[in-house]
Amino acid sequence: MEKYLIALDMDGTLLDSQGKITKRTIEVLKELIQKGHYIVPASGRALTLLPKEILELEGIQFAVLENGAVVWDWKNRCAIKQELLPKGIVKAILKDIEEQASVGYYPEVIVNGKVYVDVKIQKELEQSRIAGNFAEYMRQNHIFLEKLASRTELLDAAEKLNIYFEDVKLGEKVRRKWKTEPQLNVTTSVSGNAEFTAAGINKGHGIKILQQHLGISKQKCIAIGDNENDLEMFAQVHMAVAMGNAKAHVKRAADEVTLSCDEDGVAVFLELIKPVWDL
Repeated sequence: MEKYLIALDMDGTLLDSQGKITKRTIEVLKELIQKGHYIVPASGRALTLLPKEILELEGIQFAVLENGAVVWDWKNRCAIKQELLPKGIVKAILKDIEEQASVGYYPEVIVNGKVYVDVKIQKELEQSRIAGNFAEYMRQNHIFLEKLASRTELLDAAEKLNIYFEDVKLGEKVRRKWKTEPQLNVTTSVSGNAEFTAAGINKGHGIKILQQHLGISKQKCIAIGDNENDLEMFAQVHMAVAMGNAKAHVKRAADEVTLSCDEDGVAVFLELIKPVWDL
């Protein structure tokens, strides 16, 4: 039996709208792992922010993290590849946004897999100004620092910058402006956020590194996702699958469309093509 690589986005794909993974989905993933296939989390998240169900799932060997900035060897607990943002760029982006809006945006700076946020966010959590799934996410494995935007040494060591915006239009404006910067890759994944990695660094880049590392062909690779940051990954595999809740242009870029994340779309698709795994 030939091994397949199945790359899976997290938010809006494996995770439902409540940020949960169903038992049905986990059971399907366990079966595929037991058959020897590679289940590869492919996320904008850092390792420490992956869902507990994935972190505890035995048999995962690799992950594409931070939109491809880190390709992770799960067994050996080390990066196969790690790419940093250009020095000075994170500070410049944060300064640009602060000049446009002093509140209503929430930056995450990821350095060596650790996720740093400003202590102001912690205060907003304590005062219940941030609620729901986002509050739960922000409480998970984040490191709160005073005056994050002024910590040059830390910012210059970042692999990824992620910014959530209360004002969706501001998020769009920021992405449009910084997409013209040749040193950057700029994308979005949830709620109109802005995600920054170095130029050429995306999920597709990460999948390509794994294909080369494992000696596995594009023909044996499948990817499932729902948003703009999955598009390069779709182009790097033989079968691209969009979730039912995916944006329209993501669906157009896919080979197949499954049900939504609230309808077990990942599990439904993988069960549907189950005969492939038994060849």
